[in-house]
Amino acid sequence: MSNTIVLLLSIGPLVMVLAMIAAHGLSESKDAYTGEVTGRGVSSSTGTYGPTGHYMMHIRTDEGRELSIEVNGRTYRSLGVGDRVVKVPGARWPVRSE
Repeated sequence: MSNTIVLLLSIGPLVMVLAMIAAHGLSESKDAYTGEVTGRGVSSSTGTYGPTGHYMMHIRTDEGRELSIEVNGRTYRSLGVGDRVVKVPGARWPVRSE
């Protein structure tokens, strides 16, 4: 009986964290907007496996929202300040507007 309780108490927080991560990812992919890149930057950190880069884009939507999003390196290199972008539901990151 006590082993079952210990198991539940140790797995419960892990399940909650995984659920929160999944919910955050789903909400990002459902978001849709058009706007303009107003800034961008790179920060790096050194962890167990060496340096890691974090690519940030700052976007002002046509509705006036200010967004700061982390993107992958490919998206970061493809977009510059002043570029018009569009993000459709289901896409992870915005792309240059045609």
